[in-house]
Order: sequence, then structure tokens, then C-alpha cells
Amino acid sequence: MRPTDEEIDNVLNQCVESEEVGASRWPGMTFEQGVKAALEWMQGYGPTPLED
Repeated sequence: MRPTDEEIDNVLNQCVESEEVGASRWPGMTFEQGVKAALEWMQGYGPTPLED
């Protein structure tokens, strides 16, 4: 199932918060791995990013 606009907004807000404090939830992840994970999530595959 694809994420809703609200779910996407929540993830984007969490990313902004991480940028503001200079932290990363995945410090060992490459840029390409992050892009791949985000696109797969938006296509409806894999877990929601940044889930606690």
C-alpha cells in the first residue's frame, strides 16, 4: 500500500528536524541507499521510514 500524503509529510517533517539538530537515524547509509529506500517506500514496499 502506498503512503498517504499525511505519512509523507510526517516523514519529511522528521527529516527536517534531524537536519536542524545535525543528526541522522542512519549514519552509515549512503545517499543512494537512502534514495532507494525512500522510492521503494513511496511505491508501497518496505517499512515506513523513521518509524519508532
